[in-house]
Amino acid sequence: MASNKQFRIRRAIVRAVYDYSCGQDFSAVLCAPGLLLENPQTEAAYAEWQTLIDAGILIPLPGYGNMVCKLDPDIRRQMDARSGVPPAHPVLFGPEVMS
Repeated sequence: MASNKQFRIRRAIVRAVYDYSCGQDFSAVLCAPGLLLENPQTEAAYAEWQTLIDAGILIPLPGYGNMVCKLDPDIRRQMDARSGVPPAHPVLFGPEVMS
């Protein structure tokens, strides 16, 4: 089970990628204000980035080796409907959101 900090890092990454309509580079996302507040080690942030890719929340752009991603269109639509708030997804908030 992920820790609360891991969930906060994941949500900060999703919010940062949401701010852009095209793909976003991992190194740019590291400078997003929400992620800076969490102050993760680069390796920890990348592990959460990869978790989001594995969950299908982030979609890697071909040719960039998972370093440039865009937000899944369904997640983007849900966030648009919720004024930018990430949806209640177990990868973002924990398995209890599905109860």
